[in-house]
Amino acid sequence: MESAIERWYAIHDARAQQMEAIYARLGRSSAGYWDRRARFFHRSTRERAASDPFFQRVRQELEPSLSVLDVGAGTGRFALAVAPLVRVVYAVEPNATMLSYLRQEAGERGVNNIVPIQSTWEAAPADLRADLVLCSHVLYPIREVVPFVEKLRAAARRTCYIYMRATHFDDFTAPVWRHFHNTERARSPAYIHLLDVLFEMGIYANVEIVKTPISLRYSSLDDAVEEMLEQQLLPDDEATRRELRSFLANWLVPNNDELVVPGKEMVNAIIWFPGAERADP
Repeated sequence: MESAIERWYAIHDARAQQMEAIYARLGRSSAGYWDRRARFFHRSTRERAASDPFFQRVRQELEPSLSVLDVGAGTGRFALAVAPLVRVVYAVEPNATMLSYLRQEAGERGVNNIVPIQSTWEAAPADLRADLVLCSHVLYPIREVVPFVEKLRAAARRTCYIYMRATHFDDFTAPVWRHFHNTERARSPAYIHLLDVLFEMGIYANVEIVKTPISLRYSSLDDAVEEMLEQQLLPDDEATRRELRSFLANWLVPNNDELVVPGKEMVNAIIWFPGAERADP
């Protein structure tokens, strides 16, 4: 019988192989993916943290004396929301462009208790500790999930919180992918696959299923074309741009002064468990 970690590897590897093959045909790599998407990611998430169920759950445990470690902090969605409520936030993020948005936003808000750490989690200092550890929408491309989670747990003095999707963005953009690639996109691991892995690790986690609005929304058709070219792994040439623009013009839905991807809500899971210090007898 296939183990949970074997299933995680199979799901991860199928997607990685599909993406690598497409990148090879395009003559580029995934290395600059978040550099290219940082601006859109920041714009689409910066105002949403306060109402997000993940923040609402974490907030119940926050105190002014506590420290927080945000692993995969991105442009600071949750780090910036948490910072006014705690003593210090350590924001670990490997991408320099994403961190530049975090620093800029922190400066504009007058937030001075966020410590940016440019590093992957795997390469981050082994002695990095905080009362609470947050890891939001980070694990999807991580193949070696067991040591990654073990390090998260070891870093948490009190509680480790992980946020993962039940439905995937790819479920909503599947019509675009099928139109241009003539196949289905391989899906990333979802929260249920992580729960299986945690169970095999002897971690019996709490889980809350929540819903959030879809964040795939664009200020203009031009913005949608630029974002979809990267997100859907499409060649950046005039013919593809024209075809994509025509497709999106007929597919995206006007909403106030934005264009949004058709669909309802995202279904997500908040997963939390005690840190290693609290779990030990």
